[in-house]
Amino acid sequence: MIRIDPHIHSVYSGDARGTPREILRRASAVGLDAVAVADHNTMKGSIIALKESRGMGITVVPAMELSTSAGHIVALGIQEEISRGLTPVETLDEIHDQDGVAIIPHPFVRYRQGLFVNERNIRVDAIETLNSRYIVGYSNWRARKFARKRGIPEIGASDAHFLEAVGSSFTLVDSEGEADDIVRAILKGKTEPAGSRTPLPLIVREVINKKLLGRMRDYV
Repeated sequence: MIRIDPHIHSVYSGDARGTPREILRRASAVGLDAVAVADHNTMKGSIIALKESRGMGITVVPAMELSTSAGHIVALGIQEEISRGLTPVETLDEIHDQDGVAIIPHPFVRYRQGLFVNERNIRVDAIETLNSRYIVGYSNWRARKFARKRGIPEIGASDAHFLEAVGSSFTLVDSEGEADDIVRAILKGKTEPAGSRTPLPLIVREVINKKLLGRMRDYV
């Protein structure tokens, strides 16, 4: 079984603090086998992570988190960037044209642009049913119930925006260790979410740091 955290943000997301190399080191320290640096609307962090991972023993699955016209979709296993602002169906087509996997993160959370707030009747490959950034468990429960009712593979992910959260939630994948193997196994539903929620004090600290950073930018 492969332990992958498939939804991590780096400094290239604009709202996160870890560099790709720091993320890889943290992933190794917490016992992950693979990661996906899924920055907002860019593959820059993912591409750098691929280069930095050589010799580190961590598989990097290329990824990005896309802002569609109706909500967010994580594109896993793609080779080229996909434009933001497309419709969900157009985005899914672009992902599948690259033999990637379309994962719906935080699907029912409006303030985090959860896709299923606006659109549910589309063909997706997997759903985050264990997102470690939820303060309470209701949203994960709702996502899990939806996925199981429709027979959609379940994903666990940290959605980490700071290093301490990397690997707090992850996915067990019955797969070989290469990126293509992991992608194919997810498509076949050979997944099991695992881990726990990010501790609340760390989330509070992140919110405070973001507000302070925003104020500093206002004065620049």
